[in-house]
Order: sequence, then C-alpha cells, then structure tokens
Amino acid sequence: MRLTPMVEFAQNMGFSFRRILDGDPEALDSLAHWGGLTAAGIEVLQSWSGMPIGDVRMRFRGEVFISRALRNPTLRGCPVCLREDALAHSGDPADAMAMRGDWQLREVTLCLKHRHLLVPLWTADNRYARYDFALRFKGIGVDLLAGTMDRPVCDPTEYDLWLDRRLEDGEDPTWLANHGLYPATAFCRLLGMELLRLEAAPVQEEIHRLRAAQQAGFAVARQGEAAISAAFMALVQAAGGKREEPKAVFGHLHAKLRTDYANDSAFDLFRHLLRECILSVWPVAAGETVLGEVQSERRLHSLYSAARDFGVSEELLEPFLIEAGALTAGDPRYSNRRVFSAKDHVALLAEIPTLVSFHTLKSQIGISRTELARLVVEGLLTPRVQNEAVHLRWSLPQAKDLLASLMAKARQIAPSDSGWEPLLTASRRCRQPMSAMIDAVRNGKLAIGAAGAGFSDLRLLSAEVDRLAHPEEVPDAEALVTASVFGMSVGIKDKGRFRALIDAGHTPATSLRNPKTGMANIFVTAADIAAFHRRFVTMRTLSAETGRAIPGLRVQLKRAGVAVFSPDGQDFGHLYLRAEVEAALSR
Repeated sequence: MRLTPMVEFAQNMGFSFRRILDGDPEALDSLAHWGGLTAAGIEVLQSWSGMPIGDVRMRFRGEVFISRALRNPTLRGCPVCLREDALAHSGDPADAMAMRGDWQLREVTLCLKHRHLLVPLWTADNRYARYDFALRFKGIGVDLLAGTMDRPVCDPTEYDLWLDRRLEDGEDPTWLANHGLYPATAFCRLLGMELLRLEAAPVQEEIHRLRAAQQAGFAVARQGEAAISAAFMALVQAAGGKREEPKAVFGHLHAKLRTDYANDSAFDLFRHLLRECILSVWPVAAGETVLGEVQSERRLHSLYSAARDFGVSEELLEPFLIEAGALTAGDPRYSNRRVFSAKDHVALLAEIPTLVSFHTLKSQIGISRTELARLVVEGLLTPRVQNEAVHLRWSLPQAKDLLASLMAKARQIAPSDSGWEPLLTASRRCRQPMSAMIDAVRNGKLAIGAAGAGFSDLRLLSAEVDRLAHPEEVPDAEALVTASVFGMSVGIKDKGRFRALIDAGHTPATSLRNPKTGMANIFVTAADIAAFHRRFVTMRTLSAETGRAIPGLRVQLKRAGVAVFSPDGQDFGHLYLRAEVEAALSR
C-alpha cells in the first residue's frame, strides 16, 4: 500500500520485520491495528502462520510441531491457486497473490481444491528474502500466469483428506485422533516408506513415492495398535537375511525412533509398539538397549544365541530343543531366527553342557549298555533327549546318585562269593523288574553286596531273590491282573504282542504262582502298570488322558510324524513312546 520494501515498511511501523516473523505480540498488535484486523482475525492469522513456543517447537493449528516441519528454505505452493488470485485482481498480479498456511507443512503435498501437487516456488536461506512475498511473486509471476509451473492433476488419497480435515477443524474419526498431528503424520510417512519396500513395483518419482508412503502408513495406523503390530511383523517376515537385524528390517523408521525422536514423548507409543515387536522376534540379551530402553531380562533365545551363551554347538543343542517343543524340526530359517522362550527352557539349557556320553557314564559308574537300557525302561535313569543319535544325553549326577544310594546299603563281598548274582541276571532269571528289586533293597527286604565300585559289581543273594519272586502265598491274589488282560485293557488286543513287549524287556511284568491253582503266570503289579504308563501311550489311554476323540488324535500324530513304537521292525500294535507324543501335542 505504501510501495515500500517490506523491511522498511516494518521499521516505519515502529518494529523490525524479525519481530513479526517471530510472532512478537506487540508487533502483531501494531500490524493488526494498521490492517484493521480484529482479535479473532489476528488469532486465525497466527494459527495458520505458526507461532514459536521455544525448544525448536511451534504451535500450528492448535498442534505442536518441531520447527523444521513448518520452516524450510524452500517454499511450496499451488500455482493454480496463485494464478486465480492474480486473475481476480485488476492491478499488479503480485499484489493479490497470497500464500496459504497449510502449504508450509511438509507433510502436505496436494492442493485439494485443484488436485494439484504443491511445487517449489523459490528457495532462500535468509528469512527476510524468503518471506518477502511481494518481491518473490514478482519474480515468478510470468511463469505462474503462463502455466509453466503446472503439473498434471492428482487424485487425493484418504491421507490427504484426513490431514486436511484435521488441520481445518481438528476432526478425526480414526485411532490417530488420540495422537498429535506431528507424530501421527511422521509415523505414517516412515511406516509407509518401509511398507513400500514390500511392493513388487515400487514407485520411482520422489513426490509420488512420498505420497504413496503417506497413504500406505495411514491405511495401517488409522486402525490402531493391532494393525500397526501386524504391519511390523509383515516387515519381519519379508526379511530373510542370515543376520538381518532390526535396523535393517525397519530402516528409517527404526533409525528415527532410536535417534531423532528418542527423547520425544509424543512418539512413546509408536516406539513401544516397535520395541515389543523386536523383543518378540529377536533374541535380545539382558542389558541390551532397545529403542532407548535397557532390557532387564532376556525374553527369547535363538538356537544361535543359546549355543553361544552356553558353550555348546548348535548341532548338539537342536535335538534337545526340538524334543522339548522349543523348536520345530525341519525349520529352514537361519539359526539366529529360530527363537524360543528363554525363561521356559533355562533349566534345560543350563543342564545340557553337563551331559555326558555312555562311554563317560561307563567309566564313571561302571555300567553296561544292557543295564543302562533296563534302568531307562523302568524309569530309574532318564536320558535328557530320546534321540539316540545324540551321544551327550546322560546326566552323570543322576547316575551317580543312583549308584551311591545302593552302595550305601551294600556290604563288601568278594567276586568269587557264591550265592550272589548281578541285578540284571536276577531280574532276567526271575522275570522281575529291576526297579522292584532295587525298591526291595531300599526297603530292607533284599540284601545287596558290592564286589567292586561300579553298578555292574552290585550283587543280590540268589536265595532271597527266589523267595521274593516266588512267595508261597500271594496276598490279594484275586486283585492281580494278568499281563494279557492288562494289554487288552489299554487297547493291545493281540495277546502275543503285549507278551512280546514284555519278553523284549521294554516293559516290566511279574511272574507269580496262583495260590489256588498253583499255576505260574505273568502278572502286572501296580509298579509294572506305572512303569508301562510312564513310557508308553496307546490311542485308548491317550484319549482317556486328554478327553479327545481317537480319530482326531490319530490324525494329529500322523501329521506330526509320530510313528508307532517298532524297534528293529517288531510289531507291538498301536503303541507310542509317551515322550514323542507329548512333544508333538505340545507343539
């Protein structure tokens, strides 16, 4: 109006142009008075201009933004809007052109009125030169009126409409309504940029790639936490590198939340969601920092990290974890991606480095393979993994404790002492479980001698064994169950199969004489029955234990690859090892 340069105009009004740019109240009041603005008018002007509030923050449309989200050396605008301003004015076009407040926000890329992309108008590092609009419009007026700055029209996205409505009146029907506009728009853009990497044909031009990212991120974030977490997992699934770490999987999203936004509480929830995803996928150790938070304990181990931390090989560790249900057999992923609960398997992991081979067991407690097999069948010793291909699977303390408990009751005898026989020999001769004889020793019903320091050196008095195995009278004889009847009761209908199982030494039985008929027969005592159930299940007993129908159980075991118990091709019917079945059902 006074045809003076902008800086001189401000000085003539009694204040510097810098004070106007900084939102100084006194300067704005003078400007409002000169321009005839009401208090409401100046409030709207400030709202769409952005007011510094300290700590490189600005208040814009009632929302808090960092300054660089609004203040940039390059100013953008819609050339169609500016051309309409000029054509509606009879004087100098530059006198009528006006900047729009929303063009400042870097997350705004489209003029909804004309469906035109915002284009760079000019760039100036000096603030005075940057905001001298009249001078700047004169410099680009010819191009604006000629249409040389125009771009092809572009359809608005849901993100464009949402952002425009939020700026206009704060209305927001999405989950993002509870979050500031600055963190919400930044998160949508960053998440969308990472999601675009999943596209088969990524957008090439920068502005269209930015807009596609904004829409992709918004389409997820608008739905809330569950959708955001699912998108994170999609990024995880798409990454297949052997040592792919979170910073590679989540790219700039991870980098920004870890550095630029690390101390910005407005991003706390987004940071929490990403941290929870990371902790549910990667084996983060206690003491490590994840997105600014130090982890007090380890949630997950991977096959790789567990082998490293406990000083064993992955090849040794894997079968233990598969049998425990921590890992799945045949998983093709790299060992650092095959994770499991560290808390649930801490005892197993601690024990594995202490396990020994049979050869060590033999040298330490003097036991034969046959004796060891019988002790395992009867539940007196337990391999920590059933896979016989694993050599280091025996607990030496467990074996030593068993031997020590028997040696404590044994008296020293000479190897040549007659009338004494090894435990295994006595068990076979009398068809008695070795566990029953050991129980009798512990209860003081059988004497035990030691001809040496090993398990194979333990001896029982043959006469005492005979009296124990063939008493003159069997108490409660009517309550005894024959082996064949018991076999049928658990679903092994072929009597010969169950008898073959006993004869092969896979389950114990008791040979007794019926006190009424005097006939010898094979019975199962309560201890025999308990030993059978500890090692085996049938479809009938499994159905009774789980309450599930047999057909469904049979299908599940078949899918899990659980085969019937058939060592050396022997047919014992539909009999399964309990350990294999329980591992399959737990998976």
